[in-house]
Amino acid sequence: MILGKHFNLQPGGLLTFADEVSAPEPDIRRLSDALPVLYADIATSDQPLYYMYRGVCLQKDQQLFEQHEIRYDLTVILAGTIGGEYIKTVGHFHPLKPHSSETYPEYYEVIDGEAIYLLQKNSRSGEVEEIMAIEAKKGDKVFIPPSYGHVTINPGSTPLVMANLVESNFSSLYAPFRDKHGAAYYYLEGEDGKRNFVKNKNYQNSVALKLLAAPSLSQPIASVKNKSLYEAFVTEPEAFKILK
Repeated sequence: MILGKHFNLQPGGLLTFADEVSAPEPDIRRLSDALPVLYADIATSDQPLYYMYRGVCLQKDQQLFEQHEIRYDLTVILAGTIGGEYIKTVGHFHPLKPHSSETYPEYYEVIDGEAIYLLQKNSRSGEVEEIMAIEAKKGDKVFIPPSYGHVTINPGSTPLVMANLVESNFSSLYAPFRDKHGAAYYYLEGEDGKRNFVKNKNYQNSVALKLLAAPSLSQPIASVKNKSLYEAFVTEPEAFKILK
């Protein structure tokens, strides 16, 4: 799925699609939806923060995605800050796979802009055990392993456009982050343009944040190293069984 060919980004953050693309209307996350996970106390409003297009594909590939029960999504996260915090997704965890002790993984790709992916592993009591911040730019892919919740931050001055591949039937779990008022760290705009990760005091324990760059990560599916997520899937869908 190629920006500028199969879809285009409009000034307000919405996407338009070519005739051969099957795409739904977007789900919109607004400031009012994000209030429970923000760093600062902010008055509610209907201000859009990001747009999610779930189940996008070329019409000729639709049966392939349905057959393998894999969904390709596009998300646009607007640029800016809310109470000094860079705009982010509300964040979620994934449920356990049926008859398994392992949760569903997910694959992300930055199509345009830049991203910080916060990956967090919790204990059974909901306290943080491990957290990492992965910096990613255009073309980078980030695999979300089982057991990690995740939040995506747009630290840039332009909209972040990203794609993901995920199993198409499960429902995400939002309560773990909502109950703690967000992930274990917030990403804030400081003085003189400096940016800082600030600990979330709602967690009882303190865990150091690991900083990583996406190109340094190993990829569980080799073909994504030189193909987009979309191209890698339609070329070799069996390789993405790990998402199921």
